[in-house]
Amino acid sequence: MMKLIGATLILLSSSAVGFHIAHRYAERPRQIRQLLGTFSVLETEITYGARRLDEICEQLARREKEPVRSLFAQCAKNLSTLDGVSTYECWQRAVESMWPSTSMKTPEKEVLIDFGKTLGVSDRADQMQHIQRAKVNLATEEGRALEAQARYEKMCRSLGILAGLLIVILIY
Repeated sequence: MMKLIGATLILLSSSAVGFHIAHRYAERPRQIRQLLGTFSVLETEITYGARRLDEICEQLARREKEPVRSLFAQCAKNLSTLDGVSTYECWQRAVESMWPSTSMKTPEKEVLIDFGKTLGVSDRADQMQHIQRAKVNLATEEGRALEAQARYEKMCRSLGILAGLLIVILIY
């Protein structure tokens, strides 16, 4: 009886690890699409709105889901509370603080950090160009994420289950 319980626990835990890794592959393209949508709203706000950047970030934080919500909420908080700190530094701190909670990879982080370097330091037309460039880069990364998802998601689930079965067979 104890062997059966042990074998079941090994199989369940290795399967859970496989499913968790597969979930991260599925979440990455969704989170990139969410960022793309948010950048479109940001583009509209900068083009037609007359609000400050911290107000725009607060509005985006209210309307978005995690983890993008955390990015804009933290950026708004940084912009409001950190006196003497550049907009770039506020943005970078927000990206760094929310990054561990995402399924995104380093290329997306680099796009966001690069975008932050130009945030709030130029006129509207220039801001639009930078937002467009960030959107193009994110769309490229979304394509890569979809390819990785198609390639690895099912494999990770299967490997989790099969690794558990292998361990159970080897132990018992």
